Amino acid sequence: MTDRPTPTDPPAPPNSSFAQEHALLDHLLHEHLLDVMGGDLAMAHERLQRWRSELARHIEIENQHLLPHVPEGARWTARVYLLEHERIGLLADEYAERVSRAAHQPLPAGRARQATLLELIDSAHALRHVLEHHHEREQTALAHELPQPLQQAAWKMAHPQTQTLVRIK
Repeated sequence: MTDRPTPTDPPAPPNSSFAQEHALLDHLLHEHLLDVMGGDLAMAHERLQRWRSELARHIEIENQHLLPHVPEGARWTARVYLLEHERIGLLADEYAERVSRAAHQPLPAGRARQATLLELIDSAHALRHVLEHHHEREQTALAHELPQPLQQAAWKMAHPQTQTLVRIK
């Protein structure tokens, strides 16, 4: 037995950091995509629902508690982040609908199975691309432009109790 994390262990519980919040979201989406690749679309659908719920929570906290405080002269205005959040939500919903449809019908066999799974992976590309750039924008600008106490209070709302990681050994 070892306490060393494996690639499928979740990141440390988020606290006040945009980077840690994004790492959690990235981890959940990564786990979902591994399920898609493995052809376990029921589990992929379940994990995607959890990711979507965490994404909605994340966006709500930013929109309600952080973006109203973007300072004058910030690299990007709050409107840029709000529009990106809207775009991310639309792309996430479109992708979730594809996954849901695929999860509720039997996978074909052989090459057709591979093609179906590849189509799902490909359909996540635009969403992942927008997320990557959005997260980078928040981590390189917004996280440095907002006061740390404000950020800490906002992310504490997201995670009011300390979470303990349980590792399967």
